Amino acid sequence: MNLRLHPLYKKLLMLAIVIGPIFWLVFTDDGQRRTDRAMLYVFGDGGELNLAIENLSSGMTEPEFRELFPELKLSCDDGLNPFGDRLCTAEVDDFSGIPARAFTLFLSGEALRAAKLNYRRAYHETLARELTRRVGSPVPQSLSTPEPVEGPLSWVVDDGLLLMPPEAPESDRDAALMWLSEVALQRRRESGAAGR
Repeated sequence: MNLRLHPLYKKLLMLAIVIGPIFWLVFTDDGQRRTDRAMLYVFGDGGELNLAIENLSSGMTEPEFRELFPELKLSCDDGLNPFGDRLCTAEVDDFSGIPARAFTLFLSGEALRAAKLNYRRAYHETLARELTRRVGSPVPQSLSTPEPVEGPLSWVVDDGLLLMPPEAPESDRDAALMWLSEVALQRRRESGAAGR
């Protein structure tokens, strides 16, 4: 019985073993995301933030957030912002497996009111799919209207709302996912009603 492989078959098999992973890393979305994450890990300045953003709560305080994520280098400034009087920002290279740029907390005193994730726009669809998998369909897409709905994609969560652009933005600066707490939404409604 001859168990030897034909030399051509061996060469083709070796070629497939070498080219297969390279093809996957360069030409597939998942491979490119993993390559970007590895490059950001090696060359990036920010850290990694594994956070289920849909679980944020207006009952959380800045010290509690810092205790949960001690490795996150938050830089904070006092001053009025759309959701409070304090702003804390950290550079992040990886947000729950998605290449990102920065994470910002909007605070009123020490209480969390809103959060903003600046992600890399190439991963807009990946982030939207991940949120849909974890939270459900975004509100505009769950409406059964024949005409397209204008405005951001929004997901209702336990304490508030998640918002992101419906399509990948033109620049990385505009690629942002926002969490607005129920308290922040209520204040916006009240200020809108007072302004009329």
